[in-house]
Amino acid sequence: MLPFRLKGLRPISVAVALLFSFSALAAQNKQASSGTVKIGFLMDSLKVERWQTDLDKFQKRAAELGAEVLVETAEGDDELQFEQAHKLLAAGVKALVLVPHDADKAVRIVSAAKARQVPLICYERLVRNPDVTFFIGVDASAVGYQQAYALSERAPKGNYVLIGGSPSDSNAAILHHAQMRVLQPLVDRGDIKIVSDTWTKDWDPSEAYAHMSAAIRSSKGDIVAVVASNDGTAGGAIQALEDHQLAGKVLVSGQDADLAAIIRILDGTQTMTVYKPLGSQAYLAAEAAVAWAKGEAVKSNAVISIDNNSIPAVLLRPVVVTKDNIKQTVIQDGFQNLETIQKSLPKEKWPH
Repeated sequence: MLPFRLKGLRPISVAVALLFSFSALAAQNKQASSGTVKIGFLMDSLKVERWQTDLDKFQKRAAELGAEVLVETAEGDDELQFEQAHKLLAAGVKALVLVPHDADKAVRIVSAAKARQVPLICYERLVRNPDVTFFIGVDASAVGYQQAYALSERAPKGNYVLIGGSPSDSNAAILHHAQMRVLQPLVDRGDIKIVSDTWTKDWDPSEAYAHMSAAIRSSKGDIVAVVASNDGTAGGAIQALEDHQLAGKVLVSGQDADLAAIIRILDGTQTMTVYKPLGSQAYLAAEAAVAWAKGEAVKSNAVISIDNNSIPAVLLRPVVVTKDNIKQTVIQDGFQNLETIQKSLPKEKWPH
């Protein structure tokens, strides 16, 4: 597992080999272990395909465990998300799961939950505060490393474009840092040149399209690879490449294994994506939330250190997906549907 840093904090160290039981901490929650409990789920947005998948899986598992899930979606509005947090806390949730829009501004939500002695579980995006109760997600550092490594193996020389995620998302900075761990030695040797390195507000594909279009103009189309931080930004970049007859000629990375990205990979316009086991992640988050709500033991496979505080965590391992292993990964796991993919492509491009 790769170490990573968050701005304004000491290095975060991950000890994945450890397995902890945090029953003593969870016992601070006085909710009785029997009967229906209310769990709050604060979502940043549902505009991206993957977040609806997360929510559906989370709700399904929570229902199986006998919990009621109260859901609020802020659609990128930090003030609204703060108000929604108070709404759920006032409604009596016994655990709060949070996907923050802005990790810095969401510190207020952590403080509000602490004031009511409600465990707060960060999902996918870690709020930079030692009072977070639990974290569950995929190691963003490993994702960024895989993206850059996969492209650099195929294009060890030439001009690169980097399209980062939202500057308000702490994971975007972690991804970029890991990408540069791969690329910087190649830059230092003069093998590659980064001709554009931009952030994309709220992971907006249209903004990625604009960044890519500008990079194509400034480089006169001399680009060998685009390190796009997720499938949405990859889609925007590929649209710009198509407008300049460069799609399929330039390597492009991604993340999330969205349906559109899987189709682009099989069609030859996107090189790879990083698949995160969202079903497993959401199921485990639901189980952790219900356990914290009931004051039961919560297992983890990692620990994150922030300001000398140890936050228990579950980190899942990401998987690189290319046209050669689509059937063995996202289709086999039921994350994407083979028939849907086949309807979108000629037979010769179907996954093997």
